[in-house]
Amino acid sequence: MAAPTNAVCIFKERPVGVPTKDTFDFQAAPMPEAKEGEVVVQATFISVDPYMRGRMTAAKSYVAGFQIGKPLAGGVAGVVVESKAESLKKGDAVVGFLGWAKYQAVSAKSLQKVDAKTIPIEKHLSSAQYSGLSSWLPIKYIGMPKKGEVAFVNAAAGAVGSCACQLLKIQGLTVVGCAGSAEKIKWLEGLGIKAFNYKDGKFSDLLAKHCPNGIDVAFDNVGGEQMEAILENMNNFGRVICCGMISQYNLEPEDMYGVKNLFHIIKKRLKLQGFIQSDWTGEKRAEAVKELVAWISQKKLITTETVVEGFEKIPEAFAGLFSGKNLGKMLVKV
Repeated sequence: MAAPTNAVCIFKERPVGVPTKDTFDFQAAPMPEAKEGEVVVQATFISVDPYMRGRMTAAKSYVAGFQIGKPLAGGVAGVVVESKAESLKKGDAVVGFLGWAKYQAVSAKSLQKVDAKTIPIEKHLSSAQYSGLSSWLPIKYIGMPKKGEVAFVNAAAGAVGSCACQLLKIQGLTVVGCAGSAEKIKWLEGLGIKAFNYKDGKFSDLLAKHCPNGIDVAFDNVGGEQMEAILENMNNFGRVICCGMISQYNLEPEDMYGVKNLFHIIKKRLKLQGFIQSDWTGEKRAEAVKELVAWISQKKLITTETVVEGFEKIPEAFAGLFSGKNLGKMLVKV
C-alpha cells in the first residue's frame, strides 16, 4: 500500500467577483507529526461557505481575512491518525476550524470529538453543528419565535436556510421559503415548507403574494433587493435575523444594492440584528447542540449535503455556492 501524501490549499490571490481556480493553489506538503498535546487529523470532509468570500478581501471584518500565500481554513471533519494527547485517541472522529489540508497536526484542545456512528460525520459540519447552530441560536435568541406566527426564509434550500425553515416549523410557525430552482422547491415542499421560486417574477410581488398576512420573523441570507422586500412585508414588532448577504458578496462597494425603505424599521418598530455564531458560548451553545442532535435523531430536522469529491475540487465547489449549485450544505470529500 502506497504511503499517504499530504497537500494544502493555499490562498493565491484576491478574487474580483466570483472566486475562480486562480484564487487557489495546491501545494505538496510534508506529512505532519504530532507533538505533545497534539494529534494528526486526516481530513475527510471540508466545508465551503459563502461567508468565506468576505475573508478573501483586504477589508476588516469580524474574523481575520485569509492571508495570501497561507492555507485557507474553515470547518473540517476528520479522523485522528496519530495522537500524543490524553483526550483523543487514534480513530476518533473530530471536527474543528482547521486549515485546508489532507493531514495536519493540531492541538487536541482545538478539536471537538463527535459521535460519527449515530450521526454521519458530515452532519457535524451541517445540521448537528455549523449550519444548525447558525440557524437555531439566532432563531432562539434574536427571532424569539411564537407559535402561530409567520416566518420567511430566503436561500431556503441552502445549508443554513434549510435548517432555519425546519427549526421555525418545529416551533409552530407557518414557514414560507424561496429558492431558485424547481428541484429545490420540490425538496422544500417535501419537508412541509411552503416555497416559491424567486425567479418566477418580481421578488417583491412574489413575497407579498406568498405572505399575504405579512411576516413576523424573517431569516435573511441574501440581503439587497430581497431585504428591501422583506422590510416592506414585515408586520409590526417583527424580527429580522440578518444572517448573510450572498447577493452582495462578489460586488464592489459602489455596485452594492442600497436598501431604500429603512424607514420601516421605525414605522413598524422592527428589530434587525446581525450575528456571528460565536456570540453564544458555554451552556447556550451546548444546549443548542443537544436540541439539534435530538431533532435529527427524531427525523424532525432533515438535511442534505451536496458533496463534491476530490481535494483539488475545492475551487469548483466554492464557486458553485454563488450560482446555486448546492442543495443543502456544500462539502468537499477529501
